[in-house]
Amino acid sequence: MGLAANWRNLRARESGRAFYFYLTPGLYAVYREVRAHAAPLLAGRILDAGSGHGAWAYVLRERGTVMTVDLAATGRPDAVANLKTLPFSDAAFDAVFCSQVLEHEREPAAALAEFRRVLKGDGTLVLTAPHLSRLHDAPHDYYRFTAYGLRALAEDAAFAVEKVVPAGGLLSFLGHNVNSIWLALVAPIPLIGRLAVAVAALTSPLWAWLDRVLDRRGVFALNWVLVGRKE
Repeated sequence: MGLAANWRNLRARESGRAFYFYLTPGLYAVYREVRAHAAPLLAGRILDAGSGHGAWAYVLRERGTVMTVDLAATGRPDAVANLKTLPFSDAAFDAVFCSQVLEHEREPAAALAEFRRVLKGDGTLVLTAPHLSRLHDAPHDYYRFTAYGLRALAEDAAFAVEKVVPAGGLLSFLGHNVNSIWLALVAPIPLIGRLAVAVAALTSPLWAWLDRVLDRRGVFALNWVLVGRKE
């Protein structure tokens, strides 16, 4: 089994609880900013668009009733569908949450239009998307987003953008890649793998914190978190 498969298996194993987000500084940085800026605004019936293995279930289910949708059935979503053609009625949700998915959508504007359609009036939209990233999930890796690009995408879909905040930076970018490689190497080894995961969990918040101190403007932002509302 290769490194990529080991990393996928580790993430799938840890998904759905807070510990998952401590595996790397990149994951932790997004988790921290979502908890600080977006989670308090999520409530009611929430759509997790592009849910994957359910990494965000732990956070979203604290806030409301969650419906998951994904293009792949491997994570056992409630619905298997493309984000451009969601199988839900108009105004079905109080909030739409979409994390680290838009870079894999060939037509992200079409996905945003669907998010608007299924949101109730004054519904909340939360997006996270990468600014710095290695090539991943090829060949379906199409875009990277600046804060201005992500804001423009949401505004063009008639969302009122309330905030766009950076999540992580260069240190988190390096830490994410280093952790994903060495954890993938040792994760299958009993005891050593568990010890490595514990060490990663202890150090990830430190790197993310240093990024916030050293680059407050997000010039080298690893990811962006956008919060908006349906106008």
